Amino acid sequence: MASDDTYEYYGKAGRIVAQIRKLVPGLIQEGVKVIDVCEKVESKIVELGGMPAFPCNVGINETTAHYTSPSEDTSRIPNGSIVKVDFGAHINGFIADSAVTVSLNPRLTPMIWTAEEALRKALEIIRPGLSISEVGALIEATIERRGFKPIRNLTGHVIERYTVHTGLAIPNVRGMAGGKFKVGQVCAVEPFVTSKPARGEVKDQDIAYIFRLSKRKGPETEEEKNLISYIEREYKTLPFARRWLARIDWLTKPDTTFGKLVTSKCVSGYPVLVEKTGEPVAQAEHTVLVREDGCENLTA
Repeated sequence: MASDDTYEYYGKAGRIVAQIRKLVPGLIQEGVKVIDVCEKVESKIVELGGMPAFPCNVGINETTAHYTSPSEDTSRIPNGSIVKVDFGAHINGFIADSAVTVSLNPRLTPMIWTAEEALRKALEIIRPGLSISEVGALIEATIERRGFKPIRNLTGHVIERYTVHTGLAIPNVRGMAGGKFKVGQVCAVEPFVTSKPARGEVKDQDIAYIFRLSKRKGPETEEEKNLISYIEREYKTLPFARRWLARIDWLTKPDTTFGKLVTSKCVSGYPVLVEKTGEPVAQAEHTVLVREDGCENLTA
């Protein structure tokens, strides 16, 4: 069991995320710059006393995960789109993770309702000793009953200090997980829903805007070494955005220096993920703490 201080950190991070969840729908409007959404969410986390646990993700239509704006991003929210905003806050490394989907197309709104219903039903049954596979089966059944399809190769995850994804995966389909929930676990549950004709899987794009520190050995120049030290100090093992490094005023060759860290595999990227058949996707996500008698929703 974790200490009371640990639970307080998780609780505070969760309360920050819960406040921002209420603000997100007002940010998603036709013509709004995607980078403005990212930076407003991240700034609000800091304003409320936390730090971003990872860059704010904005997934439009078939873009499902890992898209955050680069510094030069000029893209805007298109009319008739469905937009997923996935974000997290941490306090001293203790993370709360959540996602909100907003539809600018009434035809796609039932997809959001379905994701939210699947999430709600999953949280109702989580308790110590429950097989994780039962949650996946319930999520899949709920989504299919509404005439939609789950994304089978994206999952929820166990969260630990300074680590967003660790340990057991929490699937959105039946038969893909072993293990059971344990008292004291912090878990993010996140159903992804797409249309019935879709493949129901995501694929990597050959581009990444979110990175993490992989190793410290390999930098050659003094600037490369300083940048690795900065990343380790500021973000530790948490994901960070390439655009965040634009704030560093002592970098003389930012693109070259960062590129060498990628080439030497000191940092590794998270490829942008899209639905394989180009169909729109909705997402719902909360972070919960497994208690003796069920689970506590930290981000509600």
